[in-house]
Amino acid sequence: MNIFVTRHGETEWNTHWKLQGRSDTVLNEKGKEQAAQTKIGFENAGLSFDRVYSSPLKRAVETAMLMTGKTESEIIKDDRIIEFCFGKAEGKTPAEREADPELKDFHNFFDDPENFVPQEDCESFDSVLTRTAAFWEDEIKSLENSGVQNVLVVTHGGTMQALLLHIDGRELKDYWKSKMANCTLNKIVLENGKFNLEYTGKVFYQEDKNSAEGFFSKPCP
Repeated sequence: MNIFVTRHGETEWNTHWKLQGRSDTVLNEKGKEQAAQTKIGFENAGLSFDRVYSSPLKRAVETAMLMTGKTESEIIKDDRIIEFCFGKAEGKTPAEREADPELKDFHNFFDDPENFVPQEDCESFDSVLTRTAAFWEDEIKSLENSGVQNVLVVTHGGTMQALLLHIDGRELKDYWKSKMANCTLNKIVLENGKFNLEYTGKVFYQEDKNSAEGFFSKPCP
């Protein structure tokens, strides 16, 4: 069974480096185009999905719909793949977080995950790793030998890294070792109860929609 894990398309907050978390932002026009072009890339590859999971946040659900052509009712919304909750830090740029005495150490979330201490209103790495592990073990593993061949999972930048950490075995200190652009695809194969990462960082869209090349080779910035 093949599982494709991706990040939602671009939002306006992405363009301003604002931390989104659980804030229910929506795709901007570029984000919609990224997802729509990814759908074309899938079609060119002869790839369709038997089951589609999404974070319940709007930007993820809309991405899932645009990537697959499925209706919202056909998409399975799962809280285990929602983004981190960042509490007071949400909606703030790196400069704004640095200027806030309560958030001055938040940079450790990205720079030094092992020493990140979340505030009371912010979710911990342990919490996200626990729920994403449950998603793999309790949800996805149960689909093997069910006739489901291809699964799409649409999530967020932070949560996607947690999902991948369970597969590639990286340590927490290397949580952010791979930067993932919006709508980046990562393919995991499940066989005989074991997950294996087949590829990571693939982009199925292109900026120039008039060109027929580049759906599968555009590097992740």
